[in-house]
Amino acid sequence: MTFGIGPLAAAFRDRSDDPVRALDRALNAADKGKDDKAILWRVPAARAEAEAAGERFRRGAPLSPLDGVPVVVKDCMDVKGLPSTNGTKFLLDPMPSDAPLVARLRAAGAVIFAKANMHEFGIQPTGVNPWHGTPVNPWDRGRIPGGSSSGSAVAVASGIAPVALGSDAGGSIRVPATINGLVGLKPTFGAVPQEGVAGLTLDLDHSGPLAWTVEDATQVFEVIAARSVDRSAQVRTVALLEDFFEDGEPAAMDRVRAAAREVFPSAEPVKTPLCAWATAVEFVIVGTDAQKTTAPHLRDHAREIAPDTRMILQLGAGLRASDREKADKVRTGMRRELDALLEKYDVLLGPAIGCFAPELNPGAEKYGELDTAKIAQLAAVTFVTNLTGHPCCVVPCVRDGLPMGMQIIGRHGDEARVLAAARRVESVFGPRKPPRWHG
Repeated sequence: MTFGIGPLAAAFRDRSDDPVRALDRALNAADKGKDDKAILWRVPAARAEAEAAGERFRRGAPLSPLDGVPVVVKDCMDVKGLPSTNGTKFLLDPMPSDAPLVARLRAAGAVIFAKANMHEFGIQPTGVNPWHGTPVNPWDRGRIPGGSSSGSAVAVASGIAPVALGSDAGGSIRVPATINGLVGLKPTFGAVPQEGVAGLTLDLDHSGPLAWTVEDATQVFEVIAARSVDRSAQVRTVALLEDFFEDGEPAAMDRVRAAAREVFPSAEPVKTPLCAWATAVEFVIVGTDAQKTTAPHLRDHAREIAPDTRMILQLGAGLRASDREKADKVRTGMRRELDALLEKYDVLLGPAIGCFAPELNPGAEKYGELDTAKIAQLAAVTFVTNLTGHPCCVVPCVRDGLPMGMQIIGRHGDEARVLAAARRVESVFGPRKPPRWHG
């Protein structure tokens, strides 16, 4: 498997490739895959940036391991001169400046060449978008791509981009990463600046990479978080989150259990009873916060918002202050529950999502879809670390069939051990190329 940042950076260094050719390949792949609806906007400045990166390599002075690497960012992230639609059809004003995480990528030499499609307002994990089209799952076009960072995941998994950025308020990096067979990292809350990223909530949103390999995800994280990761970190004690498997699709859960036994045979079973409330708590917090983050849009553009999104926003308006207080108390308990386990164990393991990618409802592509049971089965286990703020990485853990992933949770600020554990899973399973490929 030779996709992603590592081989590209090596080829730039030995002059067997260069950033302009890499950009041209990415743009050609985007042309080939234009009907897959992963890409919304192309960045006019990308060619000049690729040329500047090529000149740095000719001088032997690259800025970072990301120098010259083509990158896609989610369309809720501000890129100067382009809209940030946030998955809508009406937010079309060009942004006056880059979001800080985009600026950090540019400062490292990365070539931001496109913005990716997403679920409207980032409000669901299915990735369906009736306005811009639903990105095509490269493993099975009859199944959802996962969301809300659907375009970012499909762009990487189908060979358009070596790496992409997504955002995550309830699994929106990790769900599509898993469904598309990628590594997805949701860092510790606050590790990556959220300014210039349209947030669904007040304190659940995170931004991070979707990548082919753990090392690629690590390098992107180091740039957007402006801190290094200790690659010598050791993982000695591991626990398996037994109740994260309980409501999942049996066939998918069996694959994750088998992978966990293979890679971490000494993992000890543990229970997290408060985390069973994650779906209810997430729904209440998203519902109440979205009243603040999207209120002007609901007021001024209600008929231009898809029915499923509009329904969720309107339901949130019916929640009471006492509902939010109860949710916050359970959330605090969930955080303490994981913190207590992480005093004993270096990392906690569970399934990345609760099922294989569900089939795509054809009507949803036109009207959207509000299926709370599907949302819960997909994302109940990813909601947990948005609510607690712990770092969490998902990594592929099957060798055949539809993708499935393992999620790895660590202590606040300890991305190093989370990524170390993810590398161990990757060393056994590794990335796989899907049947639908544009690169």
